[in-house]
Amino acid sequence: MGYSELVKELKLQNKIIAITRVRKSEETPEHTFGCIYKILHRVFAGETIVSAVGFCGCKGFEHNSGLKDEPPMIPGGFGLFLSKGSKQQWTPDGERFKCDPEMAYAMFDCLPKGVMDGYDALKFQPYREGIKCDIAVAFCNPDQLSAMIVLHGYDKPEYDRVIATTVSGCASMIRIPLNELKSEKPRAVITGTDLAQRKFVEENEIAISITGPEFEKMLSYTDECFFKAPVWKPVRNRLRKDENLQDVCFTVLGAGE
Repeated sequence: MGYSELVKELKLQNKIIAITRVRKSEETPEHTFGCIYKILHRVFAGETIVSAVGFCGCKGFEHNSGLKDEPPMIPGGFGLFLSKGSKQQWTPDGERFKCDPEMAYAMFDCLPKGVMDGYDALKFQPYREGIKCDIAVAFCNPDQLSAMIVLHGYDKPEYDRVIATTVSGCASMIRIPLNELKSEKPRAVITGTDLAQRKFVEENEIAISITGPEFEKMLSYTDECFFKAPVWKPVRNRLRKDENLQDVCFTVLGAGE
């Protein structure tokens, strides 16, 4: 099996995006307006979008994705914006994601830096068979996410090679996974959990960002993993209940499910 078989088994057609670091001198960045999560719906529809500093309408994207390494410049201060706010800000009451401004700045200081590794733009495109990318992002419902997490851990002994974070959607989708490319044990990152961006994601949907090399390994295991086990049958049938499925030859353990 390969990519086409994976998306068919998990019913993830048009739900996986490839993100690659590029140089804007070799690509054509596009001016976009609004949150990157909203823009990604164009990628689901088949478009390729390249963004760089000065091209995205959301300035937080530049700082959180890794294109810049300093905190976003927000009237009243980034720390206040993320905590209790002030009358000088766009949101006077603040987002209240952090207990105080100091905690907000400390959180940003904890984020990995230098993840662009000399590149200055990011390319977003639909994932296609055989593509080479830095990150693959799959937008999933809970059953699909469970399958992706288990498949990612198929060749790993550690229980914590998938992490969930309390950072911006851009940081969890791009910055942190890019940093995982440097690791001998790269982790996948659950994303799409930023409350400020949830309105751009389907209510029953979450996402997971996986380094390109790790995603390629996952594809290589689809012929031998749980897809061939009876434990998968009830979930498979639920995922694809609107299809006229032919039964799969599982072992006798699957009889009667």
